[in-house]
Amino acid sequence: MSQFSKKSLDLPVWKALKNKTVVLASQSPRRKEILQAMGLTDFQIVPTLKPDENDPTSYKTTEDYVLDTARMKALEVWERCQTDESLPNADVVIAADTIVVYNNQVLEKPKDAADAQRVLRLLSGHTHEALTAVHLVAQDLHYHFVTRTFVTFADLDDTTIQEYIRAGEPFDKAGSYGIQGAAALFISKIDGDYWNVVGLPQQPLFQQLVRLVQEKQW
Repeated sequence: MSQFSKKSLDLPVWKALKNKTVVLASQSPRRKEILQAMGLTDFQIVPTLKPDENDPTSYKTTEDYVLDTARMKALEVWERCQTDESLPNADVVIAADTIVVYNNQVLEKPKDAADAQRVLRLLSGHTHEALTAVHLVAQDLHYHFVTRTFVTFADLDDTTIQEYIRAGEPFDKAGSYGIQGAAALFISKIDGDYWNVVGLPQQPLFQQLVRLVQEKQW
């Protein structure tokens, strides 16, 4: 059974955006599915070309780090869409970045199986944070927010960790896991927005899109 509803609400915000060129600055299939499930079914995908070279230790807080990373994605795609004739001429660009934080340490995507095993052992039996920053750029308007969710892992034995790694699930995911996959078996508690952990918090994004449409008078 799909985790996404088959029908979305026919709301004014979706009608207004139907006549606009909305661009998602991400190749993530999860973010694409979340947008579609929300009701924003007509949008283009233009992934950023800017490599993620930000150093989390150079920022005062993890929130500053994830916000700046998402901002760079949004602005790079926005500027390219305005100048590259082969790309859609965006009216709105949506960009997001998700990080996993444990003990104030940002846990990036694992480098290899050994790194994934190290991270999953670290998370086992403990609570960590998932932060998603979202930026919306629309010419003269630029909105952004960060959503934070606390996720608690059950105790994981090495057999479970090794099988998860063997199945290949951790390697494209911050913190070495994806909550919408087999790693759901690891999670004993969530405090906050589930969709934030997946990669795109629906409710705050919906609020900002409504605000955008109202301010633009679309």
